[in-house]
Amino acid sequence: MEVRKGLVVLAVCAGMLLAALDATVVGTAMPTVVASLGGLSLYAWVFSIYMLGATTSMPLFGKLSDLYGRRRLFLAAIGIFTAGSTLCGAAASMPQLVGARAVQGLGAGGIFALAQAIFGDLFSPEERGRMQGYLASVWGLSSIVGPLLGGLIVDTFGWRWTFLVNVPVGACAAAVIHRGLTGALARGSRRPLDIPGAFALTGAVLALLLAALRLGETGTLVTPGTLVPLALFGILSGTLLHLERRAPEPVLPLRLFENRAFSVSILAATLSGVGMFGAISFLPLFVQGVLGGSATLAGSVLTPMSLGWSSGSTLGGRLVNRMGYRALGLAGMSLMAAAYLRLAHLTAGSGLAGIIGTVFVLGLGMGFVTVTTVVAVQNAVRREDLGIATTAPFFFRNIGATVGVAVMGAILTGRLGAGPAGALLRFEPSLALQAFEPLRGTLASAVSAAFGVGLATCVLGLGASALLPSTSPTRGLRAPASAPPGP
Repeated sequence: MEVRKGLVVLAVCAGMLLAALDATVVGTAMPTVVASLGGLSLYAWVFSIYMLGATTSMPLFGKLSDLYGRRRLFLAAIGIFTAGSTLCGAAASMPQLVGARAVQGLGAGGIFALAQAIFGDLFSPEERGRMQGYLASVWGLSSIVGPLLGGLIVDTFGWRWTFLVNVPVGACAAAVIHRGLTGALARGSRRPLDIPGAFALTGAVLALLLAALRLGETGTLVTPGTLVPLALFGILSGTLLHLERRAPEPVLPLRLFENRAFSVSILAATLSGVGMFGAISFLPLFVQGVLGGSATLAGSVLTPMSLGWSSGSTLGGRLVNRMGYRALGLAGMSLMAAAYLRLAHLTAGSGLAGIIGTVFVLGLGMGFVTVTTVVAVQNAVRREDLGIATTAPFFFRNIGATVGVAVMGAILTGRLGAGPAGALLRFEPSLALQAFEPLRGTLASAVSAAFGVGLATCVLGLGASALLPSTSPTRGLRAPASAPPGP
């Protein structure tokens, strides 16, 4: 790899690491933040607004980079992210912090999207699997390092530096990207943007995610907070479809879904998001609430999943050329389904060692699926659509994760109900179980029922993976260009 391309790879990975770390490092800092700023009622929004912003901005940055070049959009994403980080570090109240996290999330979505697209541009189809595996490993690494790093920064420098440390690193990454990305990656096609479609897509996504968040909180669809955004989602989705069929340069080209490799990969990515983030959301509750573990233990049980994800991404990136999309996708979904079969049968007597092994297998399967879906769509589309196409698996995975976790949360809430077990919903699990020790079995049953949703989606994912083409990046290419431009 030539020196300039190597520097670009390092800069892209640094940007990706910053955005990924901020999705995990903040959890460790938040108790100190609340003690400093107050506003406990907005605690969950510090996390939710970041994911809302990132999910919403992904397709927009992907499409804009196709039109105006990867370099300027990646620089814009880093600029927005570092500006949001600065605002977070300067926040004087919890509402200000939530608003700053929204800005951060918008930039993070662009970084996530364009990191994948830049690698797709820089490397040939034969190399894309290996390089996408490295990028996915960056996310897995952040999941492991983030909580520890957050604690060290808070204890040493104060909570504000968990955000402010992003500024100098982001500036260095931007400087390298500015000098290193030239040629086709700097120019883009300069076609006009579909502005009405962009507004309709953004509004529809926000409405759906807000409805999902409200469903997870209340456990029922029959509330104005859920029904109103769902109705708005339906209206805006219909508007989006109408606009995209007529737009000369649609923000979400519907013709991409006519390609089987693309559409099936998107379906598999969506279903895998439910499985991955369902475990992330509810396993700590099971460990702390049912097994009686500490908060630290509840969080650390996810570390094997991150290790599995990193290992699966790296290994999958090397296997995809040999095995092909269908075989690797089926292997990944089979591992996820096997893990969820175990999770859906957890009881109050389940052992922690078995859970650790199970979540490693789940992460390994997720790594295989991530590489398969990204590389499949990159090699199925024309170069001028590479930005929006590469964004799509992550965009729909986040959508699937948000909606799926909301459904799982609604099932959990419904199982616990309004009786004595419902008291578990109104306290921290460890505190509640001090008073409701006999209800551990009830909570275990409720969490297992929620995991049943993850099992069902993984089984559906197996069906989707079976529809993937049996081709690989080295045979049966659909994209017309097989050699990337220089950086």
